[in-house]
Amino acid sequence: MILLLAYLAAFGCAIFNGSAAVLEKIGADKEERAKSSNFSLLWRLKSSGAFILGVVFDFVAFALTLYAVHYLPIFMVQPIIACSIIVTGLIEHFLFKRRITNKFIIAAVIILFGLVFIALSANSDTAKAIGEPTKLLFVLTPIALFMLGSFFAKINHNNSTLVLAAISGLAFGGISVAGRSLQTNNISGIFTNPLSWSIIGYGLTGILFFTIALQRASATLVSAIMIAFETLSPILAGIVFLADRPRNNLWPTLIIGISMAFSGTILIALMQSKKTKSRK
Repeated sequence: MILLLAYLAAFGCAIFNGSAAVLEKIGADKEERAKSSNFSLLWRLKSSGAFILGVVFDFVAFALTLYAVHYLPIFMVQPIIACSIIVTGLIEHFLFKRRITNKFIIAAVIILFGLVFIALSANSDTAKAIGEPTKLLFVLTPIALFMLGSFFAKINHNNSTLVLAAISGLAFGGISVAGRSLQTNNISGIFTNPLSWSIIGYGLTGILFFTIALQRASATLVSAIMIAFETLSPILAGIVFLADRPRNNLWPTLIIGISMAFSGTILIALMQSKKTKSRK
């Protein structure tokens, strides 16, 4: 039952994330384009109902992610969350009448088949306790990501937009890593654990640079780049630092599943990138 609820939480996160990307895109497009990483952009968007609803959806997704990674290894949760790119594409299709191509459908099918392979290697287990050096690394990473994003936010170029989307993906992925590492048996321990505060840092950093990237490109393109990094980086961190392992050492099955899910996401990103360039 717990395993089922964890899977449902991961799929719920995908739905909320995919919906949030479109809502935040609608709000961000109506605001003056940000030329730096100043948080004033988020403050200016406080009057946008669509953007605020998108942020609320993001925080719901964060909560569902933390629940899912508490019971499932990151390499099972993140590919499911990657399905949000399909949700974003479908919503943009119905709202903005953007055509769904055969390539999009093929990519979506590849992602879904990848999830089947990942499910076959499913293993419900808690992460191993991490040492203080690793905890310090996880806590300081949001600061490093913010500094890096601040540099690229000042560059008005297509490639810088993709970098900002990637940084937001690394930040959102950090939520899964920190949440999986967070081990406490009482509520007070959650508030005093530095990892809890790092989750807030990851979330704010991710939302900021994701929003800036949304002002410069389509929601599907930005989401695809973001999700690619949000998926792969925490998977590697979970395997290296948290001893996440598949059931019965089904590494081939797991690798096939992750590869398919990741490849489908990248395929959608490439398709959207070509569409964006062709409009210019």
